Amino acid sequence: MLQVEIAGAGPSLVWGHGLLGCMAQEGASGWFHRAGLPVRLVRYDACGHGLSQRPLDSTRYTWPALAADMLTVARQHAGRHYALGGHSLGCASALLAALKAPERVSRLVLATPPAIWQQRAAQQRRYQQMIRLLQGRGLNAFIQLSRRFPALPDWLLQGQPDAAVPQLEALNGFTRELLIALLKGAMLSDLPPPERLASLQQPTLILAWQGDATHPLASAEQLADHLPNAELRVIASRQELGNWPQQIAEFINR
Repeated sequence: MLQVEIAGAGPSLVWGHGLLGCMAQEGASGWFHRAGLPVRLVRYDACGHGLSQRPLDSTRYTWPALAADMLTVARQHAGRHYALGGHSLGCASALLAALKAPERVSRLVLATPPAIWQQRAAQQRRYQQMIRLLQGRGLNAFIQLSRRFPALPDWLLQGQPDAAVPQLEALNGFTRELLIALLKGAMLSDLPPPERLASLQQPTLILAWQGDATHPLASAEQLADHLPNAELRVIASRQELGNWPQQIAEFINR
């Protein structure tokens, strides 16, 4: 079972959070959503995260499997037509879900796309290093390393030193075995070849930020090049980040 929350009124947006995050963590950050905006927001804790089910089968955490979950949530809670979106892992889920059910998806919001294609191998090596750390030194060492080197842009951490706190708090809800399974699933994942994306004609808003190796700007730029109806917006300041919720709502209602 997946934990689902629905809030607001307006066009439906089904939204997925990032890897090792959850609805509570993302809500605490405030980066993507704000109460009172004209969107019917359908959020959920992805399998293995938050309050949702937590199997230890790594194949359950590949991007195609998680995209299927997003479609299930959409079918159950968002009606016949809906927008899909997400941050990082949720962005990948939204893209793959749209490829599986393009006739149902009206718009796409792709926030901080993860490393894809040429950038993916370097990220897979990072995941392998994380797995070795977990296997060799345990969960506490993993959390301590995450505290020393938060996966956020320097400009965000300098302007908001506690920006990584929700992410670090979310890590306390995982076991070592579950983290290893999630990271192995991520290692097995990538987007399909770029030419497959040409079939997605939906209006697409791509929101990217600078200075984050886990979410490289090159990935966002490549998606903008290959999605036929995409608009890319790039930020590098807290002030610009604070505009994202309003921009998402305006795009969904355009």
